[in-house]
Amino acid sequence: MENNKEVLVPELDDLLYKFTELLTGEATPERVEMVKVWCLYTHMSKAMPPLIQHWASEPDHQDARNQIREIIEQIKQWNQTKNQKH
Repeated sequence: MENNKEVLVPELDDLLYKFTELLTGEATPERVEMVKVWCLYTHMSKAMPPLIQHWASEPDHQDARNQIREIIEQIKQWNQTKNQKH
């Protein structure tokens, strides 16, 4: 896979940073990357559940699956903390 850092739609990056800030309370580069993973995985699991089920059932993907679960839980915690402050 080619590692291309060119941003196709810069305004979408700005929107993602604002979304991350509103969702988690802070838009650090790490949080933005975590939100990207969360958004993609959530969308894929809703759009093509059998694909995600198959991928997640493969032993080679167990570590990645666990990492994604940890990311999702962390985002939920940040969101709950942010919501309790307001």
